[in-house]
Amino acid sequence: MTVETLQASTQYSDLKGGAADRADKGGPSEWLRHEGYISDGEFVVGIDFSVGENHGVHRDPIYVSFLIIETRGLDNVVAQIAALPADEPIAVRKVSVDMALVDFFALFKRFNVTLTPLSEMEGGRITTPIEAPVCRSE
Repeated sequence: MTVETLQASTQYSDLKGGAADRADKGGPSEWLRHEGYISDGEFVVGIDFSVGENHGVHRDPIYVSFLIIETRGLDNVVAQIAALPADEPIAVRKVSVDMALVDFFALFKRFNVTLTPLSEMEGGRITTPIEAPVCRSE
């Protein structure tokens, strides 16, 4: 058994930050169920994805691990984790797959990554001058 820390890191971990919203339909749990990786009574408690060395050009796949606990719903997962001693690792089942980047992002309604090299900036308040809106092609 391997004990790991659920925290984003790279070789140097120069930048940190991120958040995502599950898709209303076709999110990580539904995709895993459809592909036969999880069954009823299992809950996705974490997702770890990484991109290999790109050297200026991205090439699929990306490497995705889904962390799964057997339970009945979010409230039960929270209670299970809260009941553990503080120093005891959380037992999960890990499903690791290679995915195309577009397929991975399709699992989410919204995906936002903020990157900063400064721990003092993460979660910090910022102010910027008012600028003209940027037009984005749809």
